[in-house]
Amino acid sequence: MKKYIALALVVLVILITGVIIFMPSGGTSNTNVLGATSIYSHLSPDQFNQAINSGKYTLIDIRTIDEYNVGHIKNAKQNDYYQTQAFSDYLDTLNKKTNYLIYCHTGRRSGLALDIFKQKGFASVNDLEGGLNAWKAAGLPTE
Repeated sequence: MKKYIALALVVLVILITGVIIFMPSGGTSNTNVLGATSIYSHLSPDQFNQAINSGKYTLIDIRTIDEYNVGHIKNAKQNDYYQTQAFSDYLDTLNKKTNYLIYCHTGRRSGLALDIFKQKGFASVNDLEGGLNAWKAAGLPTE
């Protein structure tokens, strides 16, 4: 009996270790930035910038209008996540098959917004890990 318990623990440790070792960085899954196969993932500022430059994504800033007016990523459309009903209504007007990039200030709101996109059936939505703070820290431009 002790041998079976020991064997089960060894197998469990191997499985957990394998999951940790092979888990993509940033908590992403199925990420192929330029191929647009990712579904709901968090991209580093460099990956996010690469996706923007590919021209295959629609960029949405989900911060408040005041935050947006202080500075934003070029060509970002603005729609306030905190305006819950208006934000939901806005998402209902979007093409669910289009590839989207979303960001906020720190990544918290955009991380939560991924769940809303998912519930509404969007095919490909990626958020900026660390938000605009991480973008600026990476030395990437805003306007």
